[in-house]
Amino acid sequence: MNFEQNNLKSTVVIISPKSEQSKEDFLTSIADEFVNKGRSSNTKYTLKNIARNQTSVTLQYIYKKPQRGRIKIAETRTVTLDVTISPLENDSQKYKVSIRHEGMSESKQFVTLLDEMIQEDSEQAVFGLKRITLASLLKAHKVDFFDDFGAYTHKEWKLTDIINVTVNKDEKSIDDENDETISGEIDASEPTGRLSGISSAILKGDGLRNNDFVKECMSQGFIFSSMSYKFSHKTLPITIVIDVNFKQTDLKINIVKTYQLEDDGIERLAPLPASDQSLYIDYFQNVAYAVYSSLIEKQKTELIKQTIKPEK
Repeated sequence: MNFEQNNLKSTVVIISPKSEQSKEDFLTSIADEFVNKGRSSNTKYTLKNIARNQTSVTLQYIYKKPQRGRIKIAETRTVTLDVTISPLENDSQKYKVSIRHEGMSESKQFVTLLDEMIQEDSEQAVFGLKRITLASLLKAHKVDFFDDFGAYTHKEWKLTDIINVTVNKDEKSIDDENDETISGEIDASEPTGRLSGISSAILKGDGLRNNDFVKECMSQGFIFSSMSYKFSHKTLPITIVIDVNFKQTDLKINIVKTYQLEDDGIERLAPLPASDQSLYIDYFQNVAYAVYSSLIEKQKTELIKQTIKPEK
């Protein structure tokens, strides 16, 4: 059966209260901030819906995006962003902003809106913004991020394969899809076996930095900017392909494909309800942030060790 999968895409940033306050108070404050911003006449974003409960604030924003291309039915199209703000599980003073979108660049508009809200009254700002970016990681840790994400131990999921890898000359070239000299994709159709080597290194826990191809990339200054992981559920007949990337700067967790394990033992492409996709995306967002935060803390520790000179 052939069908077009309508899978979810997401971008993640982190916000934190400027002053220590309860979860309920902060969620109320942040909801009020968005309502006030929505009433402003000098914004191109329209707040369509907003709701707050005990654990989160949900928003729906729309804005007009110029159409590109020679054949256009209209000059602009309406973009809808569904946003959820919820506390991080292991940090009561940090909140995850999960932006659901269609186009890869669309979430950037909401991140810009967050920046605007902070800059408009920086002294009285309710929150601060922390972006999860590849540029924040040291060269070796850029590789470690994708390695550690694959090596993460899950209660309900098992990593079964690496489907796709993208390498780039540097962070600036990640969004340049037209220049093959500074970026390239490696998938199963690539004949050299480099993808299978990467997959084997992650699945066996050998470490990506020990892989010959990865060593070659690092020696030439190339970085990994995305990786697609295939996970099978341990108890449900579900397999999903998760793409982890840093397109348009910020961390993105996208569901690429979903499969159903049939009675004959064969996995076939099958649609997955949006509600289920949303749960899985939330989970893998948390995993990615945990891996990223661990590497950031490791970098801080390494920096402290370098600055403290041993006494003679």
